[in-house]
Amino acid sequence: MGRLPDDLTSFVGRRGMSAQVRRLVSSSRLVTLTGVAGVGKSRLAAHVARGLRRAFPDGVWLVDLARVAEPDLLGRAVTTGLDLRDQPWTTPEALADQLADKRMLVVLDGCEHLLDACGTLVGAMLARAPEVRVLVTSRSPLGIAGEQICPVPPMSVPTRGGGEALALFEDRAAAVQPGFAVGPHNQQAVARLCRGLDGLPLAIELAAVWMRSLSVEEILDRLGDRYRLLTGGDRSAAPHHRTLRAAIAWSFDLCSPIERTLWARLSVFAGGFELAAAEDVCAGDGVSAEELFLGIAGLVERSVLTREDSGGSRTRYRLLRTLGEYGRERLGAEELVLRRRHRDHYLRLAECADAEWLGPSQLEWLRRLRLDRENLRAALDFCGTEPGEEALRLAAALRFHWIAGGALADGRDWLDDALALTSGPSSHRARVLAINALVSAMQGDTGAALEMVAEARELGDPLVPNVSGVIDLLRGDFAGAVDWFEESMRQPELLNHDGLAVMSLPNRALLAIFDGEPERAAQLCEQAVEICEEHGEKWARSWAELVLGLCRWRQGDLPAATAHVQAALRTKDLFHDLPGILLCLEALAWIETKRHHPHRAVRLFAAAGELWKPLGTHLFGIEQYEQWHRESAAAARRALRPDEFREAERKGASFTLAEAVAYALGERRPTRAAHIPEQLTKREHEVAQLVARGLSNRQIAEQLVIAKRTSDSHIEHILTKLGFSSRAQIAAWVAEQP
Repeated sequence: MGRLPDDLTSFVGRRGMSAQVRRLVSSSRLVTLTGVAGVGKSRLAAHVARGLRRAFPDGVWLVDLARVAEPDLLGRAVTTGLDLRDQPWTTPEALADQLADKRMLVVLDGCEHLLDACGTLVGAMLARAPEVRVLVTSRSPLGIAGEQICPVPPMSVPTRGGGEALALFEDRAAAVQPGFAVGPHNQQAVARLCRGLDGLPLAIELAAVWMRSLSVEEILDRLGDRYRLLTGGDRSAAPHHRTLRAAIAWSFDLCSPIERTLWARLSVFAGGFELAAAEDVCAGDGVSAEELFLGIAGLVERSVLTREDSGGSRTRYRLLRTLGEYGRERLGAEELVLRRRHRDHYLRLAECADAEWLGPSQLEWLRRLRLDRENLRAALDFCGTEPGEEALRLAAALRFHWIAGGALADGRDWLDDALALTSGPSSHRARVLAINALVSAMQGDTGAALEMVAEARELGDPLVPNVSGVIDLLRGDFAGAVDWFEESMRQPELLNHDGLAVMSLPNRALLAIFDGEPERAAQLCEQAVEICEEHGEKWARSWAELVLGLCRWRQGDLPAATAHVQAALRTKDLFHDLPGILLCLEALAWIETKRHHPHRAVRLFAAAGELWKPLGTHLFGIEQYEQWHRESAAAARRALRPDEFREAERKGASFTLAEAVAYALGERRPTRAAHIPEQLTKREHEVAQLVARGLSNRQIAEQLVIAKRTSDSHIEHILTKLGFSSRAQIAAWVAEQP
């Protein structure tokens, strides 16, 4: 009993969502499925309703409201849909009274343009028909008491193991091209297509229709004009379900004037954004701060904006690319002004992070910069369209994002781009040259580093002595490094107020240990710790703790050495400072050897060595480190029988990064989840290997003979799939793979 049309095509995926909606309907009398246009709310509601027929003796009824143009016509549509035509519509209460003795499920499909009228009707049904349950689909909630809202997200887009989006494309493509299947030969391309379509079922189905005349790769090539491409849907469907443009336009037309303006303006953001960013970029020119706040809330209610849980105190929002492109079409002459405001906002954000780095908010700043990496890149790209030094300022202000946040390869790429955009001498160019020299040296390219630091020296950047010292340290010129660090330490104002300059102290201390002066080294480290404590700084302090641990090790105070190195390791793990983490593991292995714990030492040696492979030169190629490694490793090996040594080495080499850190700290459980929910394609794994070797996006593109934007896209996909936020995490993951 009831009127529920049969599915003309198979229902694909959504098992988890289907189960969730069934549970909600069993516990709530009013459930509203919300979501962006084309996300599949109607299909999901109908599918769930079919599965619940036995639970409702008086039937499951679907009322399609898509073609109901005016609120006054709602009554006629509902009475027809519920087969109550012999009972003329008078009031919502009268209709509800006719259902008072019924046990039924009513599906009201497509209520977004009739919210007030539907809200009144459903409220009456809930009040007067106690055994009636209502399942609503709408781009906005009804906003009445008792409503259980269930957001419907886009389909997941994994590339292995039956992803929903890939399965849907395969099913619909096979309907127009018999025999089509997703397999190793095309899986990556189909995944890229579905990801480019934001996992929206309507867009995927419309794209699949083109398989009659195009290949997957050819559809991908035309995705830049998606609204022209994605047409030709079901002619029997309501007009706003036939093409992607019609579906999005339907949502746009339902928005208020302020919401439409904001939709267009918010399209300048790349990826997510915070409310403060939206206020800075999009307010003004006819939109007050209060109107902006209410407009964003309205766009969230209408499922245009998605509220993201970023794990921080600041709420973030995201506009799907499909919706963003529609909004950008409506910007017109405003686009240049808004892009300039967008650039200026993220430049201020980066410079604020740089100014506050020597303080207690380092981890929060790193988190914010990682979340906004797409916006920061968009800002840097826009800098190339106008003359000025904004590109240099932006790249320089992100220095700790590159150095402390494990993003050296990205940093080299961005710094190179910023230098290429400007050529005249300036203090900003000098700073970028100095930072790029440091990043290049840390990657092992000391030749390029020497050239850049020489130009920075001519332009008078105050960081040159510290950077020059690091370069000489990594080149093995310890005497030259000592002179440079001593010069850097003679700049007390810089030393006490710049996060890189303070690193001169632990770096100089390390050289004092090499020279057999542990007490001098300890004094320098304690001076660094004092400066860091004054500011609440953590990252530079972790380096001072590590070097202080080496001091105590050389002096024979092994408990103190262990405590200092473990303290450094805990902090470095928070920052995901991969080279620093592995140096701590190595140092703890040296200490464990002296403590006559050869099993632990061998496991730590094996773990550090295996995890270091993707980073390049072991222990940065510093000869003193290598000598300590050889001596300690040999001593640990001599203390074990051959079979004991092999077993300890096998165990250590099998550690994931999280397991190695937990083992080094004496913890039972890993500090990071080792499980990776989604595997990479063959090409993405190849790109990940090159990322782990320290290659920049441009270098990866050159090696694989692909466009740089393709390389950028691969890396973004890898970060998304693995749930990572930095290239260092990719390198660590590569090291952990068998």
